[in-house]
Amino acid sequence: MLFSLILCQLFLGSASSGVPPGAGGTTEPEKYSIDLETKLRSTLFDVYEPLQRPSENVQVNISLNLITVNDLEIKDQKLSTSGFFQMQWTDSRLEWNSTYGNIRFMFSTETYVWTPKIAIENSVNDLEVFSDENSLIRLISTGKALWTPGGVFETSCDSDVTYYPLDTQECSITLTTWAYTSNEITLGFLNNSFMLDNYHENGEWELIGTSSSRESAQRSKEESYSYDRLKFTLKLKRRPLYHILNTIFPVILMSCLIVFVFKLPPESGERVGMSLTVLLAYAVYLTLIADNIPRTSTSASILSSYLTIILMLSTLSVVFTIVVLDIYFNHADDETPPSWLQNLTRHFLVKVTCWKGRGSGATCCSKPKVSPRGDGEILTLNEITEKSETKDKWALEDERSKVAEGVGIKFFSWKEVALILDRFFMHTFIFLVASSTVICMIILSSA
Repeated sequence: MLFSLILCQLFLGSASSGVPPGAGGTTEPEKYSIDLETKLRSTLFDVYEPLQRPSENVQVNISLNLITVNDLEIKDQKLSTSGFFQMQWTDSRLEWNSTYGNIRFMFSTETYVWTPKIAIENSVNDLEVFSDENSLIRLISTGKALWTPGGVFETSCDSDVTYYPLDTQECSITLTTWAYTSNEITLGFLNNSFMLDNYHENGEWELIGTSSSRESAQRSKEESYSYDRLKFTLKLKRRPLYHILNTIFPVILMSCLIVFVFKLPPESGERVGMSLTVLLAYAVYLTLIADNIPRTSTSASILSSYLTIILMLSTLSVVFTIVVLDIYFNHADDETPPSWLQNLTRHFLVKVTCWKGRGSGATCCSKPKVSPRGDGEILTLNEITEKSETKDKWALEDERSKVAEGVGIKFFSWKEVALILDRFFMHTFIFLVASSTVICMIILSSA
């Protein structure tokens, strides 16, 4: 009888403890069930306070999973990106033992779980803390919490327009703690601060590099404590094809028209109209480009400077065209230019422009040639008199001379001076336009 009572007590004791006979005193984890997870949640959150930090100093590691660069507006200096942040920290209050071993993880929200108060410091829309009651937090049995808040982030970006439209920009997304100081929350990076597995290319901007940095600084001089700050930097290069075809190439083509203004014959009557058309076209292009460049004086655009130079040259071409036409049409045929203009034309303009017309003499391109009419000769007074008896009116005008020390020197008419000035201005503008264009393109291509 006594032996039977001992066996019953042993059997009841093993059944009540949940340990089967021969189990060696170990407890097997229960299989997953809704009731088991409900029990786990009750155990964890009954006395859990969401506003209390897990420890005195919480280490929060963050990485950025970038999905795409939506837009980079240079004029507004604003970067728009899409993606989500991965935030990870450890909360020892959310650990559970092997009794719930079959539940390796579960989900919760910021309503029930403490989350770090982090904001995007350089946001242009609003300065708000990451908060979304519908965003799930993954809780792992070891106490780790993983939170992935995401969205479209619009941040400020200090743009450098020096090499626009072949520019490269560096923009940052800056995260900082809100209310928590560096002694309370320490920010760091996960193994990969940037995750680009899901990245989709932008049609205008090419992502050529990423970098990240961490710093701790005070927000004001009055504060004695500092806050952690993480910077996720994107290096973006503008794709040049669109702007080469629609901006740079048309501007270079129009700059060539300035030179050909001086190639039109004065009798055509179209020179002033053409030069004014080129001037207005450049003014329009300068306005269009100015609309896409931020109104800042910290940096000057090479393209804007080039357009300003060409606009100035175009303005000078209008002025010089009017001067040449005035010289060509507003003087009588028998009127002789002043001596200083004759000397300037003979000793400088003729040689610089390689003029081969009447009275040119020796130039930088050719030596004087003797012709039946005497073009290109330095004639004596007797030779001029002999030739004047057999020449027509044009030849007589052509061979006017003044005698200096027994040598006859040919005079240029006003029309010849105008034509020589045309040639001189054309050569000058070819040099100025070509050199400005080459220098501008070299600087832009070196960006």
